[in-house]
Amino acid sequence: MPLDQRHRFRPLASCRLLVALALLVILVAGLGGRVATGAQDATPAGTAVAGLGPNQLIAIDALPAVMPRAEGPIAVAASIGLVTDMVLQVAGERAVVTTVLPANADPHDFEPTPQDVVAVEDAAVIFLYGLNLDQWATSLVESSGTEVAPVAIASGFETLASDEEGFELGDPHAWFDPRNVKVMVDNIAAALTAHDPAGAADYQARATAYQAQLDQLDAAIEARLGTVPPENRKLVTNHDAFGYYAARYGLEVVGTVIPSLDTRAEPSAREIADLVDVIERERVPAIFAENTTSPQLAEQLADQTGVRVIDTLYTDSLGEPGSGADTYLGLMQFDTVAIADALSAGA
Repeated sequence: MPLDQRHRFRPLASCRLLVALALLVILVAGLGGRVATGAQDATPAGTAVAGLGPNQLIAIDALPAVMPRAEGPIAVAASIGLVTDMVLQVAGERAVVTTVLPANADPHDFEPTPQDVVAVEDAAVIFLYGLNLDQWATSLVESSGTEVAPVAIASGFETLASDEEGFELGDPHAWFDPRNVKVMVDNIAAALTAHDPAGAADYQARATAYQAQLDQLDAAIEARLGTVPPENRKLVTNHDAFGYYAARYGLEVVGTVIPSLDTRAEPSAREIADLVDVIERERVPAIFAENTTSPQLAEQLADQTGVRVIDTLYTDSLGEPGSGADTYLGLMQFDTVAIADALSAGA
């Protein structure tokens, strides 16, 4: 059930319509390039670190070791990297996971290839995200001919309500609240146990340990964002992905460049002009762009309003290995440090 009706950015009167039309042309031109598709073999994450780096809030201890399966690891297919990472945290070496969506690719705007079909049809367990974020994955599973019923992990918690077409089940970006990820981890552990009862104790032990890390992450994010002056806790982002994050940690999303939960939507000239007004009226410290969408329009808006663009956030997709955002824990820490630093600098 939805938590509540999300506040949406509504058009206001503006005298900047001509400027907005020019910016809109830039946005449409910038959306032409999309990251190449293709399956990737994921590698386990969650190893111990010696200390905290510049984008870390918590030390990540190694999860409990698992007993290898005598018959070999389970072949698992996962729709997106966020799902892959969560599965590996629970399964450890008892599974080998193939990810359909490449790093830095946009799950809203993805077209699987024939080799992605092969990855799915060879899998013994298939994990999707759900909530219409990876709707293409449902079609992929159907076309593969597999008899394996896919498991959508994003269920069992309340979603932020949405009146947007295609998202009647709620805002899909639920991982931006670690408490929801704890539920997803339980769903993954249950599905793995159903397929591999002999590993039940291992799955439960790793799930419990990982959930403790999620609690630690949640507290660390709250503490870090608590240092941002209250008058600066305002977000303008490329698309509407930070609703859960804002609701959990006391921020306010005052506007989005793409006024939608879906990156494929395009803003009207009027909406762009109105966003310029909001940025100036609310004295927004920064505009946040992300790894799956073009930052061009955000940069043009920044030029018009005099605010900075932070174009390093990770939202709907994990980053490349070594990026610091190649795991869920890494993504959340990386984004939090970038957001807190930018908002605090605007004080």
